[in-house]
Amino acid sequence: MRKTVRLRNLSIGLLLCFCSVPVTHAQYTSQQISGFVKDPSGAAVSGAAVTVKQTATQLERPTSTSETGYYVIANIPIGVYEVSAELVGFKRFVKSGVEVTVGSKPTVDVTLELGEVKDTVTVVADVATVEASNGEVGRLITGDQASKLQLNGRNFTQLLALVPGVSTTVRSATDYLGGFGSNQGSLDINGGRRGSQSWNLDGSDNKDNGGSGNNFVNVNPDALAEFKVLTSNYSAEYGQSSGAVVNMALKSGTQNFHGAAYEYIRNDAFDARTFNAITKQKLRFNNFGGNLGGPIYIPGKLNADKTKLFFFFSGDFKRLRQGTVTNWVVPTMAQRNGDFSALPAAQWPIDPLTNQPFPNGVIPSQRFSPNAKRLVDNYPVPNFAGPGGNFQFDAPAPIDVDQYIIKVDYNRNARHQFAAHYARDSLYGMGFRTPRI
Repeated sequence: MRKTVRLRNLSIGLLLCFCSVPVTHAQYTSQQISGFVKDPSGAAVSGAAVTVKQTATQLERPTSTSETGYYVIANIPIGVYEVSAELVGFKRFVKSGVEVTVGSKPTVDVTLELGEVKDTVTVVADVATVEASNGEVGRLITGDQASKLQLNGRNFTQLLALVPGVSTTVRSATDYLGGFGSNQGSLDINGGRRGSQSWNLDGSDNKDNGGSGNNFVNVNPDALAEFKVLTSNYSAEYGQSSGAVVNMALKSGTQNFHGAAYEYIRNDAFDARTFNAITKQKLRFNNFGGNLGGPIYIPGKLNADKTKLFFFFSGDFKRLRQGTVTNWVVPTMAQRNGDFSALPAAQWPIDPLTNQPFPNGVIPSQRFSPNAKRLVDNYPVPNFAGPGGNFQFDAPAPIDVDQYIIKVDYNRNARHQFAAHYARDSLYGMGFRTPRI
């Protein structure tokens, strides 16, 4: 019996950010930098020019402080930023190394010193930046952790099991629609029901609500910049599901080209034979792919300064050829020669001449018809002496998975940015196949 299954999953996310008209969306993952600007006495400084600049792309977003000295720059992409503030009569303030992670809202307070603007006070951000704008409880996992830690099947969601309050019922990371496939309905987070989590990919919903919490696209670790699981106290913008929230962020292109290629191999040549098995279970698992990111430009014509248009591409491919040791019951050598005496009397063949079972279960050769002989010969020759049968073989079930991810970022100016991603999973599988005889 042959069965072919073809499954295609698709996730497309589009995001338009306009600073003049803040965008809100129930599934939008927003990041921001905010804080207060004060003078040496602690008084609020209004009208100060504050600018944040992303180090990797040179994207700049300006604003000015309010009467209370407060500023906020919302809807910024993840990355490392430089925060600067200046006002006539004060030295220019610069704080570098401010890290903005997925869904984070770090607070960067500024104290301006008296002096001339041409003088600059530079501060390097601490490793841990205070985030006082919300009380979310969650854990961040970086792309380096997801891609460099040893994960069976290279499924990044296994790392969620390390977060306090998370438990899982996944028995094996090599189950295609469980471990390194798309099913995330086996996670319990903070006592929530399985499959009740929200899964957001760069702000777009990546959850199949009709499939027990499945991800449409189970992003490969090398395409992830980072992801964060929010277990409690998150805001109403994540109200689409009753459980925890998992925000995933894809990598983006930068001013410089970066890429990588990889292949991970598992093979039964490295494995031992299973106890009591006469054959070794077949295993050929190849997971290979690569990614590339950088600027889109034409010297002197398009994006010449490499600060406007960027791309990121990732391709990940899995080829699984895994067999299952299977036992069958087939005619014995004696039965192939017409001797059925080993069968219980009730199962002895019927003599077509007398319509009664053959005496002692033995079929005279002259009555063992060619058709009956041909029927018995359709079965394979026994190669195994129980338990569970007398013929053992490796039943293959090949599975192929192809994944493509494309992301484009366009920073038109300080007030208008555009980001789009296309993610596609294709799974091709063939079910149980009988052995060749």
